[in-house]
Amino acid sequence: MPLVLDSDDVRQACDMAQIIKSVEDGINEQAQGFVEVPMRQNLTTSNGFFRVMPCVMTRAGKMGIKVFNGSVETGVRYIIMIYDEKTGELLSMMDAAYLTGVRTGATTGVATKYQSRQDSSRVGVIGSGLEAKTNLEAITHVREIESVSVFSPTKRNREIFARESSERYGFPVHAVSDPKKAVSGADIVVVATNTTGHADNIAYYGDWMEPGQHINSIGATGGHLREIDPLTFGNANRILVDSYAQVKEESGDSAAALAYGTWDESKFVEMPALFKGVTCRDDDNQITLFKSVGTGVQDIVAAFAVYEQAKKLELGVLVEDFMEHKIF
Repeated sequence: MPLVLDSDDVRQACDMAQIIKSVEDGINEQAQGFVEVPMRQNLTTSNGFFRVMPCVMTRAGKMGIKVFNGSVETGVRYIIMIYDEKTGELLSMMDAAYLTGVRTGATTGVATKYQSRQDSSRVGVIGSGLEAKTNLEAITHVREIESVSVFSPTKRNREIFARESSERYGFPVHAVSDPKKAVSGADIVVVATNTTGHADNIAYYGDWMEPGQHINSIGATGGHLREIDPLTFGNANRILVDSYAQVKEESGDSAAALAYGTWDESKFVEMPALFKGVTCRDDDNQITLFKSVGTGVQDIVAAFAVYEQAKKLELGVLVEDFMEHKIF
């Protein structure tokens, strides 16, 4: 009987450490050739988009699909359905809005584990929304963080982010009024913004990069969106991506880098290659970049982690009770 999880259930069942491990294991399985994950389908609607992301994992016995759509009237809606790959049984349907932010952070955690210097302790964050929070949380699971600086264009938002994060993690988190100041001297940078289609509203610039830094950029997942400038690609020594084809074809940041001539294919490494002996940092002075757009593997393994935790916590509604509760 499928288990239906609403947004509150998913929030309670999200365990960042477990989801980081699940994402890492899923990418490892992908590297071994046991995962079928086609490029996601992006369809245009009359007032937005409709996106479909399937994934089949034969060794883990997992499969599922994420569907989400956006419109000018209602914003973006997300749902994930997961199945037993061996039997085809539908195991769960869940609201995936919050989970998308968590799995994005978890994937950044994996990238930061493999790309940042081992002694990284200072983080600079640009952004103060959900994904800025989940990215920072994931980084605290893979590195011993001592201090954070955060910039958001809204003073109140960055101050709330700083206060809540300081209380949660026990290290100082400083709100600053300038984005360059937030990332200056940082070992790890997180760029997690509400991206726009305006080239003059870039959140992060490549000439801010410093030797030894690792930069995570997780926005600009549509061709009309921007977050980092072309020089960010040009100045990075190594660039890790979750899907080279999707990053190249779907991100507005990538389109700009291609147009400006700062896209160097030889710098890129796909995440599965990390589990085949490929490295993303040769020395402590290199600058590394993680550019993420998300994949079906990340979504499905994160959803399975939530499903297992939800069962332990006795969350959600089984389908046989589903109709009785009149959720549909």
